[in-house]
Amino acid sequence: MAIRWMRNVIIDGEKGTLEIQLGDKKMGDKCYTRISNEIEQWFANMYETRDDIIAQGLDILKKRLEIKKVTYPDGTPYDWK
Repeated sequence: MAIRWMRNVIIDGEKGTLEIQLGDKKMGDKCYTRISNEIEQWFANMYETRDDIIAQGLDILKKRLEIKKVTYPDGTPYDWK
């Protein structure tokens, strides 16, 4: 079992999903990021709290998507929070 943080977004005009997984037994025991249907990209977390691990995952996703246009489904720019 795991905790998943997910958001529906539009990436360069295409529907997509941003996902971060956190462990369930220990918050950072198995963390990954995924964009839409990609293979998971695991990362070693640097933190112990849920909010900090999500922030770390968001930084990873933001860097990977920095050359893409990412918006909410309504077209407003994604705020990376």
